[in-house]
Amino acid sequence: MKKIFPILAAVALFAATSTFTQAQDDGAREFAAYNVGVGISPFGPSLNFTHNLSEQTTVNVGVGAFSGDNPVSQEIGGVTFDGTAATNWMGVFLNHRPFEDFDWLRFSVGIGIGGIEGTLTDQDDENHSYSILYDNNPVGYVGIGFGSRPVKGFTVGFDIGGLHTSGGDVTSTGTAAANMDVMDEIPNTLGYGRVLPNLQLSVGYGF
Repeated sequence: MKKIFPILAAVALFAATSTFTQAQDDGAREFAAYNVGVGISPFGPSLNFTHNLSEQTTVNVGVGAFSGDNPVSQEIGGVTFDGTAATNWMGVFLNHRPFEDFDWLRFSVGIGIGGIEGTLTDQDDENHSYSILYDNNPVGYVGIGFGSRPVKGFTVGFDIGGLHTSGGDVTSTGTAAANMDVMDEIPNTLGYGRVLPNLQLSVGYGF
């Protein structure tokens, strides 16, 4: 999973190309009331069930989990850290397609319940480490999506958005003394702040 971000970047281009191709070539495909599929994001692989209430409005339920290494090291407070993460979550999302002639464009809002825990370990001293725990529930999601049209057959979609939280609890977990510069900067570091960025590729089957 260390290569998850380069993979997501590649599949984002693929998804965008597929979306526009589908919009042009499959405009007449039959409406599907339901869709089942899988997704991949920084918060792990997920299983998704979708009910298309209409051609414009969709409700999606997803369940996901992940445990592994972060793809890149990060410098925080003058110290370079390696990171790991573990997640376990479920979410309910409302997608709306406001433009009838552009049903490949979606706006999404939702709530998620679960937990996210990140661990940062100093590359030069494994005893200098921190835990960042997000266990405040529920949290909100706002984003925009492309693809995942409400049609029968195989569908591809790509979403980008942010998970809005009240922030993580930062705790020094190593035997080395806590570095206050690091602890003060962690909440302002990408991936450890109040808003957690999310990219997701989804592949499904409508029926």
